[in-house]
Amino acid sequence: MACPLVLPVCGFVSGLILAGIFNLDFSLFLVVILLASCLASWLAYFLKKDRLASGLLLLAFLMAGSNLLSLSNKLYYNNPLKDLQTETYLNFKGSIIRSPERGLDRDRLLIRTSEVETGGQTRKIKAKLQLTVPHSKTTDGALEFQAGDELEFSATLNEEPSFKNFYPDFMPRYLRSQKIQARAYTKSPLLIKKLNQKNQTFSGFFSRLRRTLQKEIEADYPGEEKFTLSREGAILEALLLGEDGRLDRLTDRQFQETGLYHLLAISGAHVAVVSAFLFLVLKIFLRPKKLIYIILLAGLAFYGCLVEGQPSVFRAVIMASLFFTGKIIFAEVNPLNTISLSALILLCLNPFSLNEAGFQLTFLATLGLILFYQPVYHLLPGLPFKLSELAAMSVAAVLATMPIIVNNFNRVAFASIILTIPATPLVSLLMLAGYLYLLTGLILPFPGHILSILMKIPVRLFIWLTGSLQPLSSLSYRLPSPPLVIIIGFYLFLLLLLLKPKFKGQKPASSLLFLTFFIMLITHPFKPGSDGLIVTILDVGQGESQVIEFPHGRLMVIDAGGFLQSSFDPGENIVSPFLWSRGYKKIDYLVSSHLHPDHAGGLAALARNFKIKEYFFAENYPAHPLNQEIQLALGRKVKKTEITSGLELKPGREIQVRFLYPDEQARTFFSPGNDLSAVIIVKWGEISFLFPGDITSQVENYLVGRKASQDNLKATVLKVPHHGSRSSSTAAFLEAAGPKIAVATCGRHNIYGFPAEEVISRIKEQKIKFYRTDQDGAIEFKSNGRQLWLRTARSGTCFQVNLAGRANPD
Repeated sequence: MACPLVLPVCGFVSGLILAGIFNLDFSLFLVVILLASCLASWLAYFLKKDRLASGLLLLAFLMAGSNLLSLSNKLYYNNPLKDLQTETYLNFKGSIIRSPERGLDRDRLLIRTSEVETGGQTRKIKAKLQLTVPHSKTTDGALEFQAGDELEFSATLNEEPSFKNFYPDFMPRYLRSQKIQARAYTKSPLLIKKLNQKNQTFSGFFSRLRRTLQKEIEADYPGEEKFTLSREGAILEALLLGEDGRLDRLTDRQFQETGLYHLLAISGAHVAVVSAFLFLVLKIFLRPKKLIYIILLAGLAFYGCLVEGQPSVFRAVIMASLFFTGKIIFAEVNPLNTISLSALILLCLNPFSLNEAGFQLTFLATLGLILFYQPVYHLLPGLPFKLSELAAMSVAAVLATMPIIVNNFNRVAFASIILTIPATPLVSLLMLAGYLYLLTGLILPFPGHILSILMKIPVRLFIWLTGSLQPLSSLSYRLPSPPLVIIIGFYLFLLLLLLKPKFKGQKPASSLLFLTFFIMLITHPFKPGSDGLIVTILDVGQGESQVIEFPHGRLMVIDAGGFLQSSFDPGENIVSPFLWSRGYKKIDYLVSSHLHPDHAGGLAALARNFKIKEYFFAENYPAHPLNQEIQLALGRKVKKTEITSGLELKPGREIQVRFLYPDEQARTFFSPGNDLSAVIIVKWGEISFLFPGDITSQVENYLVGRKASQDNLKATVLKVPHHGSRSSSTAAFLEAAGPKIAVATCGRHNIYGFPAEEVISRIKEQKIKFYRTDQDGAIEFKSNGRQLWLRTARSGTCFQVNLAGRANPD
């Protein structure tokens, strides 16, 4: 059998998938089936029943996968760290697993805890913890910790997920794939104390070497702000050391949009470059190939330790090491056996990685090169400079990974097929020159600095190359995740194209069906929406975003959250995934209530990710940086409308959207910002929703005092003004609106104390049912114009609202 490892690995993976689908608990019964199938397989082989032995062996590997995942789930979820309080500071002791991850505004430490002090008692808890440390505003130095350092620190555990909305949050899945039990936050580096003065550990040596090289890049490529790097320095740090946290938002987005981000994250391609270079150098001085392969294994081990065994690097090093080991032992190595054994080893070490997009992309890209490179290459014309080979590799890798990329990242990037051809040799050159620069600077600082100046030329060429196709938006765009049947159909008929036809017309039929699934994958031709009205007040932390889904597919989004001093973008990471989970590709009405970051910070991301039909704004200041970013993302073709009192929309037959404020008099009377927030009411039959933005009591009194607007303020559901600030939600305004339900949008443990206790008291005094996103998560309302249903993301329970009184369970 040419590929004896393929079948066992398929069985093992099937076991992992089945255990995940059926949520199997680890039990003695599963272990007994595993042992029985192993014994029966050996017995069948002994009796020369080869087919039966193969079937039983497949069952044994399936049960092995099921047992491993169920046991891993038990150990992961039953860790005592998960049961500790999340609202108070706890005292921890532990050791750093790898060097700090540098970010633009914060660093992250991966720590193996040993002790936790809680409630005056010290508990021995061994767990993996990710600690976030904001950059200090009083000191100039970064966190100078290395792997192996023993620490004592105070921090609060993060509640998971951080944002509760009506779609699967990415973070818990990511943490599980890395076997990280919890995340924690400390407000200052001063709360971290190093316990061991000397770190003589193996990991500490490589961590110090890595930090030395990192300081070399920091000295030669300083950024404009403290702790940052120039654009060229951040790219070199990502390419050479596998650290991409200091890429600025523009560069990060540019590489993602063109589908070339995988060239920045050290993975199989980078390991292949390092291996090929070492092989060519060693071949000059050594003749025995086996000796060369042994030295290559040592070199790969060193390289893996230098970049500290990050998942993508670890996968690539394991795969390359097995290949070279095979070359040492056997004359020929079957690549399918190599990747099968690599997958088996990696999944045994961490079965959770099967659900990680990086793991899937690594093995699918490699499998794509093995299976599809030759067929694609034979279809291409002969081109000089090995362009045909590069093009075939690019197409083969994209074909194998496209469904996973669309499903996980909601992006179709045809630009990557074109740009990978020139980018791959350029990245190879950058890596070789980059490591030469680091080595030279390590020994001779001045010549190393001269090399750093010369390095800027190819790095800038790389940056230009990634942005060269950005104006062609059709080559890179965002889509909702495809249904599972589309992904299965895509791969099924793609594989059928490789098989020898068994009947006449098989090839044309397979080609046609593959093309059908391919078109559905890249267009998502499924109409979203329902027959009712759905209003969702999202949990975006200390910010605000409302999504209104009108009958028959029309969509309005009011604001998209944002943070003043953080690179986290709720528009990109919360609102967009929510809309994709609903199946939307376009936004009919995008509304900016006002230009404060906690409301408008995520709007630019929505403008980039979705087709916008019309943009409504209450404030438009050309020099405002946030407004400039939004306008640039919208482009010139989008219709832009200034919000004025009396403006009406008709998104549905009997649905009315009316803008109540600001009017011309208010613009001259009130200051920009909160008091010029748009006030919007959505009505359908007997049900209405009032969205007053961040207006204060002055504007509330102004609206209540206008006779023409008093009736218009009446609402079934009120979004509480200004997150529940004490400066808003006066008794007169609440009485004028007369809602049955009020919802405050606020972040957990926010520093402003929102919602204020006096506001909560006023709401309860008027017998209004009160919800808040920091405690309830996102709140969803559904209506048919006569009745109203409600559910929260935290409980998931559906309520039918008693419009004559309080809300009752359905």
